[in-house]
Amino acid sequence: MCNPYKNSVEILTGCLLILLASTPVWADTSPKATLILQKDDPYLYGPCGWCTDSLILKENDHRKNLSQNNLDAQTGSYLIDLTGHAGTMVTLYGSQDYGLKRGYLILVKKDDRPLAIEDIEPLLPHQWVDVNTPDNGAYRVWYHPAKYFKERIASVRWGQWWSEPPPASGKE
Repeated sequence: MCNPYKNSVEILTGCLLILLASTPVWADTSPKATLILQKDDPYLYGPCGWCTDSLILKENDHRKNLSQNNLDAQTGSYLIDLTGHAGTMVTLYGSQDYGLKRGYLILVKKDDRPLAIEDIEPLLPHQWVDVNTPDNGAYRVWYHPAKYFKERIASVRWGQWWSEPPPASGKE
């Protein structure tokens, strides 16, 4: 005699095994952080009013040379948006190949809220500064200023690359 429940249990067990085996495929494999760079130029108005190109870099998308993007040729100062979990860390360099002579900015997220930096000039140089505003994410920042840095971000590297504290000199 055929037991219909036996076949149902086998089918259900087989489906459950397939589901468990395929779970990593369904897991969130998207990057945990995204860096968006734009330029702010009060004299540049595109077809949509105030608009500009964006450079979007996912976590661990290290770039030694950003000169091939459209922002490099545009005038204005960079706007920086960073999303990701607390502990996300990224450095923006004024020189290609992660050089230090033309300035750099290290960002470390302290919470999961998105953060936006519209002006880096007020940041204190050569020291860790904790920033926490109600309308923006909390973060730590180390700024090594250089002439025209805010207009010329040339490379980006994710994660920690320095020993404490980061180098403040022009050493490469």
